[in-house]
Amino acid sequence: MVKEKEEDSGLFFVQIKEPAEVRRNILETLKEIVEVLRRFEKFRHIRHEKLQKIQHLRVLIRQANKTLGVLKAKLPQTNLRATVVREAQPRKIHHKKKKKEKHAEPEKAPKKEMTEAEKLEAELNAIESKLKNLA
Repeated sequence: MVKEKEEDSGLFFVQIKEPAEVRRNILETLKEIVEVLRRFEKFRHIRHEKLQKIQHLRVLIRQANKTLGVLKAKLPQTNLRATVVREAQPRKIHHKKKKKEKHAEPEKAPKKEMTEAEKLEAELNAIESKLKNLA
């Protein structure tokens, strides 16, 4: 299947039978690699967003704790305790607010320059077009 020839300069030449099939296999492997890289880039992006949201939540919690401390300092000292009253309606309103917030977030996201994932997608499309030309 493979023949090797050696010249005086130390170069090797290899004859490949069915070069189109070998090229197709290489391009399919490259396609799979690019898909894995794209999924990994998406994973990294999601992980980065998660960390940003966690940091933002920590800041909000610290601010809320400081505000609560100030409020407690300004309120008079008493021995009375408040009773907890739970209503079903505020929860429903709360869920509606969450849905509205989810719809508002994608509109705020500005388009950035071509990201790593988009570059990988373009490369994947180029490899697929080469595969179609071979078939």
